[in-house]
Amino acid sequence: MLEYGITFFGEIADVMKKTFCRRALFFSLVLVFAKATTLALPVSEASAESLDFESAWEVIREHNPGLKAARNSVDAAYASLKISAVRTRITASLSGTGTKEEGSRASSSAGASLSYSTSLFGREKAFVSAEKFALREAEASLAAMELNLYRQTAVSFWGAAAGEASVKAAREEITRREAFLEDARLRFQQGMVPELDVLRAESALAEARHALALSEASRSGFEAMLKGLAGWQNISPAEGLFDLDLDIGSRNVPPDFQNTADSHPLVLKAHRSVEKAESLLKAARLTPLPTLSLTATKTLVTDGPAASAQYTQDDWWGRATLTIPLIDGGQTKWSVEKAEAGLAAAEASLGSAKAEVMMNLFTAWEDYVAAQKGLYAEKARFDLVSKERDIVLLRYREGLANQIEVLDAQSRFTGSLASLINGKKGLLVAEAALASAEGSIPGGESK
Repeated sequence: MLEYGITFFGEIADVMKKTFCRRALFFSLVLVFAKATTLALPVSEASAESLDFESAWEVIREHNPGLKAARNSVDAAYASLKISAVRTRITASLSGTGTKEEGSRASSSAGASLSYSTSLFGREKAFVSAEKFALREAEASLAAMELNLYRQTAVSFWGAAAGEASVKAAREEITRREAFLEDARLRFQQGMVPELDVLRAESALAEARHALALSEASRSGFEAMLKGLAGWQNISPAEGLFDLDLDIGSRNVPPDFQNTADSHPLVLKAHRSVEKAESLLKAARLTPLPTLSLTATKTLVTDGPAASAQYTQDDWWGRATLTIPLIDGGQTKWSVEKAEAGLAAAEASLGSAKAEVMMNLFTAWEDYVAAQKGLYAEKARFDLVSKERDIVLLRYREGLANQIEVLDAQSRFTGSLASLINGKKGLLVAEAALASAEGSIPGGESK
């Protein structure tokens, strides 16, 4: 009995050992395969390409999905124009006919025909004119979309650049407050300051870390917006843009509001809509007028007695048809009313577009002037706050200033630096918004 038990448990042990070995081999193979697959696949995550604003704008112009769709709309409008012109051209065709009468041999014939059909009062030309204005409208719509995209690019790019500058400033401030906290702890251990000073320094450090988290979140949001505008191309602003003296314009001459508004792509688009509606109305009014169709046919091949008797090979014969509509079931009436309503809507849209462009232009100019003044004021304030902070820190090291004065000076310095960064960003965005409102941007199709 004992030997049987030993044999039984020995068999179980062998089975478990074999099972364990098989599973170990299986998982080893899986691990090796996964490792090999990982090494074989290319690395998809690449570092973002750092660009200046002009380079980022070129990337966005090339890859933005909305702009691509607008360009495709222009191509479609051009194709529609070509299709509409077919009505005014002569067309050619080949035709063949076969007949079989009872008791006689089958007959067949083949020939070539030239056809031309036209309205006697130029209805086809009205349709072609409408398609021409539709093409111009699509081009103006593309230019207007590009202007809006330029403004959005400035908002996202300079927002991301300002976010990067804010993150850098927050990290530097954390370093300073960490050093200040160590100094406060050392002074407390030496009995020079109360424990409250250490608590204040710890609170100031926590506040700086919180500001860093907010700056990083803001930067990430603007960077995501920038990538979305670029069709998810992995781009980002170059580092240190706000460390340099940016070439920020100091324009003092206001735009020519009336002439600028008249030549803005949004207004031009509305003008083209009105002209297209006028052409469609003209075409609708010409619907009940007579049309003339001309056909010339040359018989090329005849076979059989019936075909030979009816057609003469290699001879031309022609046919002219004049069609005068009498009753069209109200088609002309309702077509004209529809075209008139479309024209009225287009004229109303033209007035609305002029008002909108004028309002945007006034607002953009006022925002630009305010951003200029705000940046100059922030620069002057930052210089004063920086000097104040340096003096307070010097007095603190000499024992002439307390911790509260230092923390207040540091807080004012941090707030002034953040305001200066936002002021630079605000002026750069306002400058781009003014260019967009004026309808002229660097390197754009709206020029």
